[in-house]
Amino acid sequence: MPSMSLNFEPLDEANLSADISRQIRGMLAAGALCSGNKLPSTRTLARELQVSRGTVVTALETLIAEGFLESRTGSGTFVANGCRFERESVPKTKLREFVLNVIKPDTDATFDGALNFQACRPSLEAFPKMAWRRAAADAASRLPSADYGDPQGELELRIAVASYLCRARGLDVNPGQIIVTNGALHAMHLLAGVYLQSGDEVVFEDPGYPLARQTFATSGATIVPVPVDQHGLIVDYLPPHGHSVKCIYVTPSHQFPTGERLSLTRRHQLIRWAQKYNAIIVEDDYDGEFRYDVAPLPPMAAMTSDGSILYCGTFSKTLFPSLRLGFAAGPEALIRAMTQYRALADYQTNSQMQLTLANFINSGQFEKHIYRMRRIYAHKREILGDAIRASNMRGKLTGTDSGLNALVQLDTDLSATNIADRARLSDVCVSSIARYAVSPRVKDSSLILGYAALSEANIIEGVNRISNAVTRAAQ
Repeated sequence: MPSMSLNFEPLDEANLSADISRQIRGMLAAGALCSGNKLPSTRTLARELQVSRGTVVTALETLIAEGFLESRTGSGTFVANGCRFERESVPKTKLREFVLNVIKPDTDATFDGALNFQACRPSLEAFPKMAWRRAAADAASRLPSADYGDPQGELELRIAVASYLCRARGLDVNPGQIIVTNGALHAMHLLAGVYLQSGDEVVFEDPGYPLARQTFATSGATIVPVPVDQHGLIVDYLPPHGHSVKCIYVTPSHQFPTGERLSLTRRHQLIRWAQKYNAIIVEDDYDGEFRYDVAPLPPMAAMTSDGSILYCGTFSKTLFPSLRLGFAAGPEALIRAMTQYRALADYQTNSQMQLTLANFINSGQFEKHIYRMRRIYAHKREILGDAIRASNMRGKLTGTDSGLNALVQLDTDLSATNIADRARLSDVCVSSIARYAVSPRVKDSSLILGYAALSEANIIEGVNRISNAVTRAAQ
């Protein structure tokens, strides 16, 4: 029987024979050596390992004594018959419990087709690549720091964001009131980590953003769904006794997913309610830069200075999602706590990307890009409305005053989820409002159309296919 070829790592010079034994045990554990396999002769191993034959003999005798090997007179050394090397493993029950305790993120399914009406997808067709490249080149030309950097975010970017918020949103904050995050959802994770405890209640829009809801729920908080209408969150439906409510999550500039704006009257009412019960309002302004035929409403954070609002923003919609940059602005004590909590997990967001974005904002290119995209999105919104009317789709288009998506309220008792499923069979991705519902009271009668990332031709073609799905469902 030919002998096995053994592959050894460099040996430990301090204890050669012990290391040879250890490495052969490793081969047994990995399955490289099996019961009945013949080992090379001691002379061959000594020559290959460049050690004395006595060193090899000592190593093999140790393994023979342990029962892993056996010596057969006149034939050589073999792996012992029936040899089984027991490897340590994590008990299956513990692993199973660990996996079951991980909540599956409630994200939209991946869709690679051209007719993708998933909500909140920005267009990259007019992205200023040259201006971004210049901003990145300037950031890359600086000597990087030998330290990790400030977990609150690069001061240069926080100054730029504070200045932009003052100019564009009328929000007066200083850099010490801002933390740079990996997006708005990251800010909510940090808030939940320092502010929420098991048993606390979080008021949440119904329907609403699923990942935000999951973020608060994983902290042990109880989600209290409150319905929305054409004026946003219905304040009159807030809990009559709100002493257990620690947090209120709203998207006032463009309610997700209905697209409606929280009226000025309700903004004042909600602020007063939060002040009465000492609750924090989380204002998620995820696409507030894009408004069309309506006058701007001030962010809720600009309507009070009592520190009751955490204003969350993201550059995923204004620039591109893979940038992974956002921010939160709020009272300095809360921002300091979030910063300390954040340092325990990931130190900070990539400094080069932060400096690139700071350059991009300070150069004026960021606001130029927003103005450009606002015109493009407004035109696509008109194309969407014209296409729906031309297709004779049985529905009313709403939520088009701002943002990157709209809602079609179907004039039918048919299930919007069923229609979305039929549309996917025609290679069109569209979501039902029920996809984002928190409670069963949300009627499954509307479709969410994210139109920003689609070309004009694809908007028209996609609407026609959705209309055909509605017609087929009604037959």
